[in-house]
Formats: sequence, structure tokens, C-alpha cells
Amino acid sequence: MCKLYESESGMYLAVNTLIITRLPQKKRKKRFAEAELLAKLRRYEDHLNAYGADIDAINSGGTVSLPGTSNSKRTTEGSSVDQHLQLPIRRGIKHANHTPWTGVNEEQLFDTEDMLQGSSEDETFAKPITRTFDAIKSDAGEMLFYTPTDERLIDLHPPMVQIFRLWQTFLDNINPIIKIFHAPTIQAQILEASADLDNISKEMEVLMFGIYATAISSLTDLECNNMFGEDKEVLRLRYSGGVRQALHRAGLLRTSNVTILQGLVLYLVSCLNFHIDPRSLFCLTGIAVRIGQRMGLCYDGSSHGLKPFETEMRRRLWWQIVILDIRVAEVSGAGCSSLTYMWTTKLPSNVNDSSLYPDMRIPPPEHKGVTEMVYVLLLCEATSHFNKMRSSQEPLHVKDKELDDFVAHLENTYLQYCDASIPLHALSIFMTRIRIAKLRMAPRHPHLVNTKQMNADDKDMLFSLSLDMIQNHNTLLKGNIMRFFWHIVINVPFPAYVCLLVSLRTRIQDEMADKAWEAFMEVFNLRAKFWDRREESRPKDSAIHAAVANLALKSWDAREKARPGIEVPAMIVKFKEEVRAKKAKFSKAESAQTETPPQNEGGFDDVAFTDSFWMDQSNDGMGQAADLGSGLMNGILTGQENGSVGMGMGWDFWNDLIPMNGKQSGNGQGFNGPNMYSS
Repeated sequence: MCKLYESESGMYLAVNTLIITRLPQKKRKKRFAEAELLAKLRRYEDHLNAYGADIDAINSGGTVSLPGTSNSKRTTEGSSVDQHLQLPIRRGIKHANHTPWTGVNEEQLFDTEDMLQGSSEDETFAKPITRTFDAIKSDAGEMLFYTPTDERLIDLHPPMVQIFRLWQTFLDNINPIIKIFHAPTIQAQILEASADLDNISKEMEVLMFGIYATAISSLTDLECNNMFGEDKEVLRLRYSGGVRQALHRAGLLRTSNVTILQGLVLYLVSCLNFHIDPRSLFCLTGIAVRIGQRMGLCYDGSSHGLKPFETEMRRRLWWQIVILDIRVAEVSGAGCSSLTYMWTTKLPSNVNDSSLYPDMRIPPPEHKGVTEMVYVLLLCEATSHFNKMRSSQEPLHVKDKELDDFVAHLENTYLQYCDASIPLHALSIFMTRIRIAKLRMAPRHPHLVNTKQMNADDKDMLFSLSLDMIQNHNTLLKGNIMRFFWHIVINVPFPAYVCLLVSLRTRIQDEMADKAWEAFMEVFNLRAKFWDRREESRPKDSAIHAAVANLALKSWDAREKARPGIEVPAMIVKFKEEVRAKKAKFSKAESAQTETPPQNEGGFDDVAFTDSFWMDQSNDGMGQAADLGSGLMNGILTGQENGSVGMGMGWDFWNDLIPMNGKQSGNGQGFNGPNMYSS
């Protein structure tokens, strides 16, 4: 723009003037939010990992392996465990889709309690399970709500010589059937840690106390006094307290450390003898499950670039957590485990510890025949088959054929190589037979529940399977496998005993009934042989013991009426004395309205919540369950089943077996559904 200005000389000058105006701003391209982009990339990586893609190999420009290729090809040289821990599986694979298990049965506590009561009018035996649980002193509150103590954790460790004794006890009694780590590696770590307890790592301290606790749980009072110069109960309280203190110190609830989780699992195993209320223990096993899920143990490491050694240890730990959670779910009354989806973790490999080492790059070949893993693998195989069987909609004859094929697989893969003279092999053989019998019983459960009349073949089958379980368990009790005795007595086939006792109220005159009573008498005599009877530890106040004894007396009364003059066995004489005393005590307490549940100061031993809780035999100081624990806890399988519709033999099952109104069905036949038996 041009403007005129008058100069001092009177002349006008033209001056160009630039007028600056604000131009319209050019629209800037909207930036993609960086956080959103990273989030999307992470989700894509997670989904790719779920399909087996190796993100590290892609990022580094290496060769990308397809799913199913060898783990060693996906693992680059020089990669470390720490580098692998950056994979999404170590973050828990949060975005993976889970396939829910269907048909979970909400089993009820009161059903079994009514079954054990035998009659709604017999209040002496009302709510025996709840009353027995209530008598257990510990509810595990100290585990979650830790109270600081003046006692130093280091002072709870035993002397070095005793550490080695406990470790050797663990190797002999626990490790063959609870395989959750590589024993040679842990042994080296224990040797190093025990030499300098002042500088022991938090995670190693948790594991060592877990080893102490389980080792003590496998010993008798006499063995504890001979080996350590102290009572078993004193040692149990010390090392259990040490585990809890070490777990608190290690930050259990936010840990992602495998060693800490291993220590927790061992502690939970040591609690299977009911020193902790099963309802509380179920909450603690749920914590183990959640920690394992957060660590990605539920996904097989071979699909996510983990080294073979780490993959194998994760498999062992995860399957033990699965089995433990299912067992405790049953006995606690939850009916179903907190594991509500399918996992992809493969079975542990059939290899000895000597075939594994931390730095191995290639998985060892599977061994043909029996290895150190034989018992664990048979247990895992049974669990896996049950999971498949319970979701099957095939007819009964198809399920039976599938089970026959499964039994043939077990025989060809493991059992044909077992030598019954070897303790671990004998345990594997007879416990597997018990599990197979329970698997055969499982698909017949819907027929029992959904029809009021069972045909003779089904009745005979159920009776025969129950008898088979008891006879095989008696064989274990008679065997020379005392180092696993702690495990045998927490795995009594309780459902089989109840099935037989119920059926024997109407099945009186045939040969199978005679064999059943012979098996009961053998159980009674075996317990009298193996348990050192101590008057002060008799299970007089156990509600469950009294209820089952009462059930046995009802069955014997029916037999006695049909066969006058029959000799009364010692077991029945003892049961009559104790039931009479129980009723008298209840009547006295009821009249005073002051009855209170017996208090269990020492845990499972004092409440007689043991394998002898209903046979009234002593516990030899072992403090082990054999039990309702392995009965309700084991249901269909010894530690395998989940309570599912049509398959779980939980507390609803027992409600169906025994009527609550005390009236007998018209045909006088056993196993006819509701309202079958007289009170």
C-alpha cells in the first residue's frame, strides 16, 4: 500500500507501507496418540503370542518359527531367562481368550451332613462336618493378616545337621510324589544357603521352611523325637510359623517368583492333615492358583520361547497346583475348584531329574518306561482324562470304551514296567487301580441321581467298584511302604466306604456283602496294628467319626436281624460303646443348653479328623488325614475331580444315597435314589 508524506522541503514522498494481517492457520494433521498406539501394539503382540509367534525373533530380524516348531529353534543363542521373562506370558497373557468349563455343580454342605446324620430325627449327629471343621483351631487368618512377632526368622531354622536330615527326609518321603522342582538344583542351593543363613535370599528362605514343614508332616512322633529330640507338634508349629513369616517377608500376594510359589505349595501340602480349617485352606489354594495364572503357568512354556528346563519346572508346579486346588475344593464344600477354564500347560515329561539341567537348550527325549515321575504322571493323566470325560456327551458304553482305552494306555506306558516290590511303584499301581475304579463310577452317577430305580447291574457295579477301592487301599496299608504312609492315610477312598455301608443296610445275604464286611474288619485290624493306641488321643469327640460309626451300626443291625446269632465283630462293639457315649453326652449338653464344639488345640490329631476318625484307631502321632479329606476332597478321583454336573460325586451325591426322612423304599433294594433307607 502506498502513502504520501510531506517532507521538510514541502515535497511529497511516496512510501510503500506493508500492512501485516493474520493469515488463517493451516490445519495440522492430528497426531495419533502414542499411548493408544503402544496399547494396540501390545495387544497385537499378545494375540500373536497366543498363536505361537516369537515376537523377540521378529523384532531382532531373526528367523520366525511357526507354531509347533522346536523350542530350541525359537530360542536365540545367548538369550537368558531374564530376557524370556519379558515375553507376554510372564505378564500373565491377560488378553488370551479362555474357554470356560461348563456344568459346574454347586454342591451343598448340608446334603452330606444330612447323609451322615442318617435321619432328620437323630439330632445327636446333626451337622457333623461343620461341627468338626469348627473344632479346628486355626482358620489361617494369621497367613493373610500377619501379626509381627519378636521372634527372628533366622532363629526358627534348625541347626545345619538337622537341615540336611530334613532335606533327606523330604527327598525320601515327599519328593517322589510331590514333584515341583529339580531336586539336584535345589540341593545345591540349600547347601549354599545353610552355610550362611544371615544372607539367605527371601525366596530361598520360603522354600526351605516349606521343605521343613512337609518333611515333618511325613514323620511319626517317635521319628521326630529320635531324629530331632523334640515332639512332632512342637516342630510342626515352629516350621509352619516360619513358612508364614517368610511368605509375609517375601511379599507373597504380589510375587511373581517361582521359588516363593513352590514354598507356598509345599506349605499347603503340609496342611492337608487338617491343622487348618479346609474352608480356609481353600482360600489359600485359590491364592496359589491366582499367582500361577499371573505368572502364566497355565500356558505351556514351549509355545512361548521358554527354555526346556524352565518349561518343565513350570509344568510340574502348575499341575501340582491344579491337583491341590481340586482336592481342597472338594473337602471344603466348595464343590468346584476356582479353576474355571481350560489351561494349555502340557503334562510334565516322563524324565528323571538327572536328564534335566538349567542351561539345556533342547528338551530331553521322553523315557520309555518308569521314571521318578511315574506316580505324578499317573495322577496327572487321570486328572486330564477326567476333564475330558466329564464334558463328553457320549452314551455310557462309549465312555466305558474310552476308559478301557485309557486304562490300556496307562498299562502300556507305565504300569507294565512297575515292580510292586519297589515302594513308589507299589504306591503307583494300587492308587491307580483306586482311581480307575472311581473313573468307572463317575459316568454312572447321573443314572443314580436322575432315576429312583437302579437296575441290578448298576447296583452290582457300584458295589463292586466300591469294594475294589477298599481292597486295594487295604493292600497299600499292608505293604512295606512306610515312607509313603503319610500319603496313603490322606487318600482313603471315603466314598467307597459310605457306598458300601449304605448298601449293606439292604444287601445282607449274598457273597459280595460278606466280602464287604471282611474288608471293613481288615481295615479295623490294620489300623489297630499300625497305630499306637493312646487313650488321650482317642477321637471320641469327632462329630464325623460318630456319624459314620452310627451309619455302620445301622447297616450291622440290618445284617444281625437277617442272620440271628451272628458273631459281633470288635469294630461293632467299639462303635456301639462310642455312639452310646456320644448320645449320652449330647443329651446332657442339650438339657443344659451348653453344648460347645470340642476345641482342637493341636490340629487334625486331636479332633481325630484322620484316616481313623470313623474307625476309632489311633494316629500314631502322624497327624495325617485319611478322611473325609480324601473322600469328599477326592470325590471321583483321588485328588482329580472337579464337581461337575453328572460327574462329580460331591455332597449332593451322598444326599441322593441316603434319605433324610428315615423311611425305606418299598422294594427293599439298595441304591434306589431318594427315600430308600430306614433311619
